[in-house]
Amino acid sequence: MKKFFCSVALIWTLAASPNAIQAQQTRTVRGVVQDSATGETLPNASVSIVGSARVTRTNRDGFFALIGVSESPVTVAVRYIGYRPFQMLLPSGEGNTDLLRIQLEAVPLLLEEISVMAEGQQLMDLSSGISHITASPREMALLPNIGEVDIFRSLQLLPGISGSNESSSGLFVRGGTPDQNLVLLDGMTVYHVDHFFGFFSAFNADAIKDVQVYKGAFPARYGERVSSVVDMTGKTGDPIRPHMSLGANLLSAQFSGQVPLWGRGSAMVSARRSYTDIMQTALYNSIFDMFQGEDDALTGATPQAGGPGGRFQGRFANADAAVVQPDFYFYDVNSKVTYRPTELDVLSVTLYNGQDFLDNSRIQSITLGGAAGGGGGAQPARAANTDIADQTDWGNNGISGKWARQWNPRFYSNALLAYSEYFSDYNRTTVIDIRDLEADTSIITRSFGTVEDNLVRDFTFRLDNEWQLHTAHKLEFGTWLARSGVNYSMVRDDTLQILDLRQEAWRLSGYVQDSWTPIPTLQVDLGLRVSSYEATNDQYFEPRASVLLRIGNHMSIKAAFGRYHQFVNRVVNENVTEGSRDFWILSDGDLVDVMESDHYVVGASYETSGFLFDVEAYRKNLNGLSEFSLRFRRVGDVDLENLFFGGTAVAQGIEVLAQKKFGAFTGWVAYTLASVEHTFEDLNEGMPFPALHDQTHEFKSVGTLNLGRWSLSSTWTFATGKPYTAPESEYTITLLDGREQTYIHVGEKNGLRLPDYHRLDLAAHYRFDLGRASGDIGFSIFNAYGRRNIWYREFDLTESPMVITDVTYLGLTPNFSVRFEF
Repeated sequence: MKKFFCSVALIWTLAASPNAIQAQQTRTVRGVVQDSATGETLPNASVSIVGSARVTRTNRDGFFALIGVSESPVTVAVRYIGYRPFQMLLPSGEGNTDLLRIQLEAVPLLLEEISVMAEGQQLMDLSSGISHITASPREMALLPNIGEVDIFRSLQLLPGISGSNESSSGLFVRGGTPDQNLVLLDGMTVYHVDHFFGFFSAFNADAIKDVQVYKGAFPARYGERVSSVVDMTGKTGDPIRPHMSLGANLLSAQFSGQVPLWGRGSAMVSARRSYTDIMQTALYNSIFDMFQGEDDALTGATPQAGGPGGRFQGRFANADAAVVQPDFYFYDVNSKVTYRPTELDVLSVTLYNGQDFLDNSRIQSITLGGAAGGGGGAQPARAANTDIADQTDWGNNGISGKWARQWNPRFYSNALLAYSEYFSDYNRTTVIDIRDLEADTSIITRSFGTVEDNLVRDFTFRLDNEWQLHTAHKLEFGTWLARSGVNYSMVRDDTLQILDLRQEAWRLSGYVQDSWTPIPTLQVDLGLRVSSYEATNDQYFEPRASVLLRIGNHMSIKAAFGRYHQFVNRVVNENVTEGSRDFWILSDGDLVDVMESDHYVVGASYETSGFLFDVEAYRKNLNGLSEFSLRFRRVGDVDLENLFFGGTAVAQGIEVLAQKKFGAFTGWVAYTLASVEHTFEDLNEGMPFPALHDQTHEFKSVGTLNLGRWSLSSTWTFATGKPYTAPESEYTITLLDGREQTYIHVGEKNGLRLPDYHRLDLAAHYRFDLGRASGDIGFSIFNAYGRRNIWYREFDLTESPMVITDVTYLGLTPNFSVRFEF
């Protein structure tokens, strides 16, 4: 390990010198790519020499370098999603010393009729590489949405990413779960990506300019997760002119502003807040009622107004309506200051804060026995009054600072220091008072509560370097030092301490990767990442490899392999009667193992200027999965080793994509055939079972139509039903010491499936000019034909036969939005 880091340091020292490589007869073309209107640098833009196979991409600060370019006049071509292609003639000798400033013009969301047939709104670049996608938050505004332009909801429309999880904006990528995705915002790690119980993602699209998604087999510069990577770059702002935008919809309002800093930088702030605690619209009520589980029961249980899905109605004939007084709101703030002291240096600081607040306290009353004053031997009338104090707060905080420098045309460094945290505080106290209605006296008063608090902290230092060794070799190497801490406490019935964890551990990683182009049509990437983890005192080796072979002008075949480890995990907390409350803990090799995953990907694509056809097959083997289960109620001390279960998983599938990229109508259709099987030695008698998010078939279509000032869009999603576990009976055993334990007998693990899921969403936007400002009025319909898709099922075992309640997702839900930019 020591030799590895010494080698990396030596390479960095040599590379930083402009004379590290012997000068060649050819020239080096270097530059920076920017937005012509705002001055924003554009990361991951494609830069090539027309008529040759020479191509590169800009780094996260917009810089690029093409070495070995002919001294004769050449044409440089630049492409970036959402912008018009650009070409410029470069005379002999130019570009060797000068920094080219290439400014791209954004394709206007309002297209003239003359150009509407030639240009389309390309929402995402689906051909960036092996399992790699570039997304444009600006273009996502055209898609149907529920209240917010949502980056993660839009990504769910891609092949291989599940699109039927209305209750979570997290990404289920190729059989993985949201906690297995590395989510980065300007280098800081974000653990929880949800607002409003998961219905919206925690990221404001107004603050993000670039999104890179790696669905699998990602390169060596990324680690710490076993499924996928979402790397987001925040807007830096216009260094010349101030900008401002205002917007509102039926759930929230938002503001974004930019101011220049002495022509060398800018300050940007973007904020949004729901007003649901002040005014509750029909859209808010629809969503909130869904998460409260208000729906019809399959076996005749009739839901009470404000009650949780009718669970009390099947037990008590005289149940009164519950009084629910929900108080909920969320907010998030993004701010970023960027300064360029020289044309080769970038300094920036990013802050993020996002929180949700829910007070779901309520009072409900149930009448037991006969009416007050009844005679004839009737049971005395009693009332059970329940006062529930139910409060939940959760959110993310983070800050990152970086210094990036283009040392010379061939060498670039990015040093980052970041801190982030995720917290979730849940406190529910229930007071039950049973009263004699005739005597107006209290018979029994009981109080009990549940407290669950989870705090995850991450402190990270990263140093990433890019060194263009040769026309055929680009070397990336760096280090990643992190200290993570997790606190988790679970208390049931006021006194029963189920878990009380306090964990901290260091991680040190180093990586190196070479992108080798032995011939113009072949690219081979070979990499290695090595991590040392304090909690287990072990080292973890992660080889990475990929091959991309171009055949002719349009065809390519590809393959990739990678090994990955994850040291902080979100454990599934199984509860077959009421759902789950998952929590984060650190892997320690005792309660929870370090997760390990091997990715295998093969595929082929055919692409022209107007169409893309792509197919990829994948397989992922995972070890070290964890589940936590309280299948029975216990009295006294709890043996933690009997509550955690370890297992493995196999995820495999085939993804097919067809995309149209030109003209007034653009979009894609995607189909995924997949399976995800888990195996836990202590669950399901050790037999494999489908994961909760397993879906055999998924089909998605996305279309946008530009008609001058109007933009119309639609999405349709179909997916086979997800599996679930059903309880079969409940029984009580009296122990030798007189104590009683109640057990729930469950059926086969995930042995049943919900009905198929499908949904149609529609949207229309009208853009207009208002003096020097521009405006957008949008209208969308979520679930346009009102499909009652089932979210999950609840079970009441106190009745015989058992009462089963379907909790469904949203029905037909309209939304209206307005936005102004200055």
